Amino acid sequence: MTQHFHNIKIECGFSECISHETFREPSNGYLINDKCVFGVDVSVIKNQGFGERVSLFNEFNSYYKHEWMISEFSKLENTVRSEEFTIGDYKWKLCLYPTGDGSQNGHSISIFLESVDAKGFDFRKRVLAIFCITVKDQISGAHSKSIDYLDWFSAPVDNWGWSAFMPLHEFNNSNKGYLVEDCCIVEAHVSVIGEVNGLA
Repeated sequence: MTQHFHNIKIECGFSECISHETFREPSNGYLINDKCVFGVDVSVIKNQGFGERVSLFNEFNSYYKHEWMISEFSKLENTVRSEEFTIGDYKWKLCLYPTGDGSQNGHSISIFLESVDAKGFDFRKRVLAIFCITVKDQISGAHSKSIDYLDWFSAPVDNWGWSAFMPLHEFNNSNKGYLVEDCCIVEAHVSVIGEVNGLA
């Protein structure tokens, strides 16, 4: 078992190594004539320590809006992505599944915010974003559907969003104004509020 020692963690071990009953049973050979022997094999691995720099930005009230107009919605069959847009020195895209992804296929529209840059991040790099995605009611605005979220974007997880953003029967309801003349409008309000970078 590998253990990491540093100036905060100077000892490592096991709180439950062996039960008293097993230890004291003569046939097991751990305790002979009221004596026992302890030993340890130690191999020192090259120090692989690293540091991280966490930066938080004062932009909680500074959202940047991107509007995405999707025409000929009924002709979409697979995933569709918006054009790139830049917020906080990072590139982003919206990703939409017109009939739902995964278990929501045939039940909901699915929408995600995707970090274009994240696939090129190293294993320590992360970006924290708070975002709100809205499908607009183009008739009155009264039924616009919005959901917001906050999370870290990284190389392993480069997108966040909702598989069940809105049921298809609701989205296709002509009285709600989500789909007008086969056009849908999706808005993203995004603010980059923090990042983590590795220290050399």
